[in-house]
Amino acid sequence: MNNLPLDAIFKVFKSFVPINEQELKVIVKRASVVHLPKKTKILQIGEVCNHMYFVISGCLRLYYLKKKNEDYIERNCFFFHEGLFCTAFGSFMMQRPSDQIMETIEDTTCLCITYDELEEIYEVMPKMNVVVRKIVSERYANAHEIIASFILQSPEQRYLGFIDKYPKLVNRIPDYHISSYLGITPKSFSRLKKRLYQKQKR
Repeated sequence: MNNLPLDAIFKVFKSFVPINEQELKVIVKRASVVHLPKKTKILQIGEVCNHMYFVISGCLRLYYLKKKNEDYIERNCFFFHEGLFCTAFGSFMMQRPSDQIMETIEDTTCLCITYDELEEIYEVMPKMNVVVRKIVSERYANAHEIIASFILQSPEQRYLGFIDKYPKLVNRIPDYHISSYLGITPKSFSRLKKRLYQKQKR
């Protein structure tokens, strides 16, 4: 783990709770580094999510499968990039089968910790409870924003919100993944981008 960007990891943890380098080592010691090729599914529907990841480099998506006629369509609900904690939180926290799929969009490197390892850290470092609680609170606040956007906003407004929220990912994530996240077809998304481009030229 000598090549880990510990300064960056330290900074992220400190944003949640005061933590010193020794305490960070308690966490890192129990974690493992995983390198995941692009398009690797690390969680399938029906599996219990047993891992939480901290994204060091790369990008992942969390998505549902929605049945349409005799086929299934993918609906992206969240993207995880560098500096974010990644898991299917409902499945991980409750240790129940997932109704979501997690997949890498790019070649990805993560710090990975299992549910049992996290329970061990709670015992020796109680403030980790605060870290995880704040992570989960942020995640559910984001989920609320996404739900509200589908009720209150147009696809164009949702896309502008996406650009504001994920400025580093707009040019990294394929358009068909973004259109899935927005809940529109790739063709409609292409027209939307064209309209916005024409507005900017005026």
